[in-house]
Amino acid sequence: MSGNDVAFLHDIPVQVVVELGRTRLTIRELAELGIDEVLELHRPADQPLDLVVGDRVYARGEVVMVGDRLAIRVTEIVGHQGDVQMAAEAQ
Repeated sequence: MSGNDVAFLHDIPVQVVVELGRTRLTIRELAELGIDEVLELHRPADQPLDLVVGDRVYARGEVVMVGDRLAIRVTEIVGHQGDVQMAAEAQ
C-alpha cells in the first residue's frame, strides 16, 4: 500500500455536530432553568453554523428544512489551514 492510499479511511464513521452557538452558565443558572426558558447564544443570527468533526470546524452552512427535519446546507468548506472554500467555488 502506498503512503498516499487512504481510501480505507473513507468507511470509518465519525460524529458530526452542527453547532448553533454557545453560552456560559454557572451550575446555579443551569439548575434554575425551566420549561420555556430562553438562552441567548453568543452567535449573531446571520452568522453561518459550524459543522464540527472531532473538535475541528470542517465546514459552515445555513439551516434548511428537509421535509419535517432540520438540515444544514453547506456554504463553506474550511481547509486544513483554516482556508475557506465557498460553496459556489466548489462547483
